[in-house]
Amino acid sequence: MFDPTEYNITIRKVIIDGESVFEATIKELPDVAEYADSYSEAYELAIDTIETAAAMFAQAGKPFPSPYKQEQDYCATPILGYT
Repeated sequence: MFDPTEYNITIRKVIIDGESVFEATIKELPDVAEYADSYSEAYELAIDTIETAAAMFAQAGKPFPSPYKQEQDYCATPILGYT
């Protein structure tokens, strides 16, 4: 089942034309950037963009990028200080 929340969305505060706004980018869709006045609005715009783009790709019969899954290459066990 398609879940747009599995995609890697980065939201950060940026200054554009002297105004502070939130920019949402999607790792799997590098040409996409959404801008909004609030963090939650930027996130919702990114989710909507993923859903809309996926539907457009499906309608055109083209494959849509899968969510990027980073390989876990580290140990989750905390390392304690030496004595």
